[in-house]
Amino acid sequence: MTSFYVHICEKGHVKTDFRRVKAGQVCSECGSSLLDSCPACGQLIKKWYYYGSVPRGPKAESVKRPDSCTRCGRLFPWSVRKPNGFQNKDR
Repeated sequence: MTSFYVHICEKGHVKTDFRRVKAGQVCSECGSSLLDSCPACGQLIKKWYYYGSVPRGPKAESVKRPDSCTRCGRLFPWSVRKPNGFQNKDR
């Protein structure tokens, strides 16, 4: 069985990997911190299980980026309104 996780940076860029995010790991597009779980409660954002041989994981484009945690409801950093009133929707 192979597991895949979604990694989303604080600005909202999405990628998938078969490893969890490590402390200090950053986005290859913008350099901001990566998350694979809710900073408040630790709930994984998304995980897939594949059985057998899997050459590639799910494509990042197929992942719907959530605005909030499914367990505690806290907004993720890419969903929080900025002081100027604009919401960060940069992918």
